[in-house]
Amino acid sequence: MVEEKELLGHAKYDKGVILDFYVYRHKKDGRNCVSLSYIEEGKEEVWFRDFFYDDAACAYQNEYLSWYNLIFCSNNYGPIPVVKYMNHAVQDGKKIAATVYPVDSNEYMTIMRETFEDYYCFPYNVEEYSLMLYVSRKGTLNDYFDKDAIMKVYKDCDIDLDKERMDELFSLELKDFAKKETCGFMLHECYGSENLAVLGLLFGYPIESTIALLKDDITMLDI
Repeated sequence: MVEEKELLGHAKYDKGVILDFYVYRHKKDGRNCVSLSYIEEGKEEVWFRDFFYDDAACAYQNEYLSWYNLIFCSNNYGPIPVVKYMNHAVQDGKKIAATVYPVDSNEYMTIMRETFEDYYCFPYNVEEYSLMLYVSRKGTLNDYFDKDAIMKVYKDCDIDLDKERMDELFSLELKDFAKKETCGFMLHECYGSENLAVLGLLFGYPIESTIALLKDDITMLDI
């Protein structure tokens, strides 16, 4: 049982039964930990994932990075269905890029219209989902994040990112991440420390969560 936990996020869904999803920060076995849990109506709380990280991983914070974004990440994280948060998270200033999942062609066209002037918006990976879109702000990663400060955080956590590759990725227009030919990876099939570090920034995940991933410090709980 987790005690003295700080609630970082909560969302409620109706999947035929009511499901409450929670994100908590706490200490576990003397280490920093963020845990994900959910409760189905009438059942006990299920703790299903832990992210462990050192204090140094928290040194860089940014308005576009949050544990709340991780709940709604683009690959349908955990038990949570694809939800409308993803469709407007960029427009609402929560993150700088997202793959979004309109429920029908009307919503698809609405998102295309509302992002036409101020954002990039393109069809993306339609083989996976026929109505999927990539939505991002304009500019480059350099316009939103401090690359040197971020690389220092990774180094302080014993992860050395290749400066040349990071310079290359930070200089790309955000629209270029919609094409493997320009950025070098698919957003939903991403490998390599530098690519994953940048993907986390694009989709608004906390740096400490990406560090936990790269250090294999994420665990599934016994349920």
